[in-house]
Amino acid sequence: MPISKYASIINALTSVDHVVIGMYVNAITLNRNAHRMKAEAIPQIFEELKSEFRVNKYDIVGHSVGGKIALLTAALFDSEENIRNIVALDPVDQHPVEFTNDVLKQAMLGGSKPQANGDKKSNLSLASSKADITVTFTDCGGIVGKKHHGREIQKKNPNIKLVLHRNAGHMVYCDDGGVLSWKSLMGKGQSADRNDVVKAEALYLIKEKATKATISGSASGKASGVLAKAKKEWKSAKAELKELGEDAQKKGNAMAGAAKFTSMFKL
Repeated sequence: MPISKYASIINALTSVDHVVIGMYVNAITLNRNAHRMKAEAIPQIFEELKSEFRVNKYDIVGHSVGGKIALLTAALFDSEENIRNIVALDPVDQHPVEFTNDVLKQAMLGGSKPQANGDKKSNLSLASSKADITVTFTDCGGIVGKKHHGREIQKKNPNIKLVLHRNAGHMVYCDDGGVLSWKSLMGKGQSADRNDVVKAEALYLIKEKATKATISGSASGKASGVLAKAKKEWKSAKAELKELGEDAQKKGNAMAGAAKFTSMFKL
């Protein structure tokens, strides 16, 4: 996805005094080392920029394959423990699978001994990571493998947090607009209203993490105000969805009552 599809997330971070560095990820590359190469580049970029921006920690927000790359960075390339927070939005652990291999099944089928390179046999672990890691999960991912999403990653790494975004589409975290869109290839979710609620909740989660990471007093005050606004927007979206549901139920009850009345006086 082009970085322009994540303008809402970028704005959420910059609004609380974060500098955002975007990284393009080709989700359909045939290079099986591409994900690790991207993950390894992240701490290198941080080392280049940390003195300029006077920071000693950084956060990562990634979506889909980008979410997996964020987790790879924590698992393999954070020996200095510089990662503070990770929000992996509906991560996709595929091509290759590195966190969600069914090692037991492979052993029962007589597979070879687990390999340390994460290519097919063994699973990488997030148990030793000092980062505060949160993954989300949607169940309308279209081409996303059911055994290789955020919930399965969390099952194998119970030290990380899981946020369920059921009945929402995999691309719910992206912004609309422009010509290119992957939404037509992915699950759309239960409804547009449900997707709005999930997106608002995701933005609130990201802002909450960023706010806690803000150091200066003035910035913290500003961030707290922005966070309160984000929480209000999220609650408003949830209230609208609830109201729509109640209206639908009332209409359903009214129709059922009318049908019963008609049947009572049917000639």
